[in-house]
Amino acid sequence: MSASALRTLKQQMKQAIVEYETAQSSDCQPQAGTGICVGGDETFFGGLPILVMVELASGFILTEVACENRRYQTWSEQIADWWTQTGWECHFMVSDGAQALIKLAVSGLECVSVADLFHALRALAQPLGSAIGRQMSQLQKQRAQVHLQVDKTSDASKRQVLQHTLDTLAQHQQALEQAQQTYQTALHTITLAVHPFQIDSLDYQGFSTLSRRLAAPLEALSALALTYGTDKANAAIDTFLRQIPSFAQGIHAWWQWVTQALTTETANLDIQNWVLTDLLPWVYWQQQADLTRHPDLKHRYQQTAQRAYTTFLTHPLTRQMDDSQRQQWINWGQWMAAKYQRTSSAVEGRNGYLSRLHHAGRGFPDQTLQVLTIIHNFDR
Repeated sequence: MSASALRTLKQQMKQAIVEYETAQSSDCQPQAGTGICVGGDETFFGGLPILVMVELASGFILTEVACENRRYQTWSEQIADWWTQTGWECHFMVSDGAQALIKLAVSGLECVSVADLFHALRALAQPLGSAIGRQMSQLQKQRAQVHLQVDKTSDASKRQVLQHTLDTLAQHQQALEQAQQTYQTALHTITLAVHPFQIDSLDYQGFSTLSRRLAAPLEALSALALTYGTDKANAAIDTFLRQIPSFAQGIHAWWQWVTQALTTETANLDIQNWVLTDLLPWVYWQQQADLTRHPDLKHRYQQTAQRAYTTFLTHPLTRQMDDSQRQQWINWGQWMAAKYQRTSSAVEGRNGYLSRLHHAGRGFPDQTLQVLTIIHNFDR
């Protein structure tokens, strides 16, 4: 149990993990043509950016390295080893919109660059939410002060004036609460809209349908911006509007991936249509219901999944197939549905994990990051 013995054991464990990575790299080469969807981001510890790229459907870390900068050329050099040797096809890349990452998607990976919905919603919500929250907080303080004055005064005329002030503040609070409800409903509607399928009809949606579904909540936010957030809120709404084509490109890229993969599975047009219009909507919405923790979203997704499941069960092909064949298609649909990713949450989760490791393990050698990355990928 000496310190030197523990250090030796630690180094032996690290070496074993590194050797395991080497063995897996040579023995487990991916098949050429395998499709992936990736997310990229940068995080900072100690002044240097750590470039992180993750395969979003699986959470597998493709790149995680500390570099002097986060320019396109640096990113390109870091992904070169695995990208040029695998023969993978990248269908789309989700990012926060940094210019280097957009260029990496379009020029480096030669795929569609998709705006991260999480970052986009956060940027959209911040000016309005902060303005409404500040006014709500100020109003509550004012009401508390007036209530205190009412309790302290015995003059009837003063109490009448103070009561009138309280009534006015109550009206302001009611207006603020209504604005807050409108704000939250609009964001909720946007979240429900950005999906490959329409949540009401279960039909596929492209750019025109998505734009139409987003118009009403964005108009509601624009009306709120006249009072709350003003210029900053309007700028945030304009930025979100410019990102709608990018959201639609992500949906379109996924649909292209689906149809390409489906034609390699079967040439039967009836089965293809059944998969696209009946099976995929069910497994997609069921996955969304399983993934989300938000109670309102989970309830809405579960309702939609149940409707889609009913439609799936009543289709003649569903009843005609034997259990084994039907389960094979369900498994394929679940695999394909997981490929649609609208946020880089896997990358953000990894960044948060790295942050905890950085603060808990400062002073560790640089190799620690590499070893932890290998452990993570082994666990996947």
